[in-house]
Amino acid sequence: MFNVKNSLTRILVFPLLALIFFVVKQLMEESEERDILSSASIWFLFVFVFIVIRSYFRLKNAFYSNKKIQENISYTFTDENVLNKGETFEGEFGWDTVYKVKENKEWFLIYQTAHVMNMVPKKYFKKDQISGLRNTIRNNHVKAKLRND
Repeated sequence: MFNVKNSLTRILVFPLLALIFFVVKQLMEESEERDILSSASIWFLFVFVFIVIRSYFRLKNAFYSNKKIQENISYTFTDENVLNKGETFEGEFGWDTVYKVKENKEWFLIYQTAHVMNMVPKKYFKKDQISGLRNTIRNNHVKAKLRND
């Protein structure tokens, strides 16, 4: 669900365009352009619904086809590395290999590449641990978008 919500902010242009076309259509008098705008509004909404449904099923398939991401994963953050351990695997990567980090209200998103990320839930952190992780990220000069709270 995180990925679906995150993707929706990027594709909201479709319903917004449909709304704009609908409003302009209502302001126009009967004409051929009005019919075109009506059709365009319907197509933009159709494309939006199609993209949302397709994204949901692609993400669901990706999740259920990868057993490792279904496991409980624990993370240990040091000044040099990030250690991750699941039920069937262990991994480690250096801060110098991290592509970027994004922080939102509920997650730290640690990107390995532009499209692959580790999702670390903040609900298991204490406030001072969150501050410590932010400092570690900054000290390692990782490209990051961090919160200030």
